[in-house]
Amino acid sequence: MFDLLPNVWTPVLPIAEIENQPVAVALAGERIVLFRNSKDEIGALLDRCPHRGAALSLGRVSADGCLECPYHGWQFHKDGACTHVPLNNPADLQLSKLSAVSLPTRIIAGLVWVFTGEGEAPEPQLPDSLTQLPPVGYANAESYFIYHEVWNAHWTRIVENLMDYVHVPFVHRNSFGSEIVKNATPAGSFVEFKITQTEHSVQFFNRLHSIESGLEIEPGLGSEWYQPNLVVLKFDEMGIPIRMHSFAIPIDRDRSRYLLVFQLLAPDTVEVAKEFISPIVEDRVTIESQVGEIPTTTEECNVPSDRATLLFRRWYHQTIVKLPRHVSILR
Repeated sequence: MFDLLPNVWTPVLPIAEIENQPVAVALAGERIVLFRNSKDEIGALLDRCPHRGAALSLGRVSADGCLECPYHGWQFHKDGACTHVPLNNPADLQLSKLSAVSLPTRIIAGLVWVFTGEGEAPEPQLPDSLTQLPPVGYANAESYFIYHEVWNAHWTRIVENLMDYVHVPFVHRNSFGSEIVKNATPAGSFVEFKITQTEHSVQFFNRLHSIESGLEIEPGLGSEWYQPNLVVLKFDEMGIPIRMHSFAIPIDRDRSRYLLVFQLLAPDTVEVAKEFISPIVEDRVTIESQVGEIPTTTEECNVPSDRATLLFRRWYHQTIVKLPRHVSILR
């Protein structure tokens, strides 16, 4: 179950999109259904009735907040427990054996999160910018601007792109990459990487230097990768009070949901966040031209500026694909 992204917490949709009707969602190769019960709680079930396999998302939410199957009217609590089977004598039923498959859920930063594993779900490990109050004097912690769209690409291609600094002056030459192009020196430039492993993430800091003088020619850009599918960009050096959280959420092997969550650290930055969207999705055409998941690097050429993306490839093939650890992905 959820073989494309097993045993992790991942956001699925903004909670604002879950209203009175069940919502069908494809996640990591599985169909799930989200619904809001009478207590305003969000439930997540596999989108299959245990009776005859009908899609529960085609049903309705009953007056007491249970999800009702459209086929035979069976009703399910958000924890999956079957609560009602019409046209049968309750004395003849063992409701405990008729449960639907439920998934652990959380509401964090205005998003519905689902755990894709079995058994007790661990605590999600997330940046403070998604879980805690911002510094005193800034906007409320609920000040998030959320945007999402579906891309025809494997989720690993999107994460790799988010960790790849050196594509910026080419894909984004007419937007936020224009400063790098403008500041480039005739003799050329190179990227200096600083990579720091923390308990729950990997931090990257990139600076552009002139080959001729060795001096920095572009303010650095900091980012942080939280396994498996979140990259946080920090624009402190650029003087923009925003944290941009980019999620690549697998739908199936060929499609992913690209979900952006901006934490607005000042009341007037919502318009700034909106202006970020068009440049960010400039990557879409290029990424959709790449076929399948990221390969091991025995299939492609690599150079020193690929250091961050190689780290992600190593992790993916040893953790998700589960290649033997003695199989090197370094060429």
